[in-house]
Amino acid sequence: MNRRRPQLTPVQRSAKNERDRRHRKSKKIEFERLQALVEELRNENTSLRRGNDVISNLQNIVLQQREQILELHQKNRELEEMAKQ
Repeated sequence: MNRRRPQLTPVQRSAKNERDRRHRKSKKIEFERLQALVEELRNENTSLRRGNDVISNLQNIVLQQREQILELHQKNRELEEMAKQ
């Protein structure tokens, strides 16, 4: 069985309405702040992903160049050995 709440006096109702308005306003402001933060973080995330891609590409280039250097050193040693003979 539902119990009814006691009726509020006009002053109590006005105070309750004012509290409710303030509460809704503060929640709305907080929601807007969080929405702006989400957008900012999305932009930062996109930027970080691009940066990671650049770093990954540079790491691949460095690895390829190291391999080329090792190959060239090996060929150089072979040529030096051939020249000694």
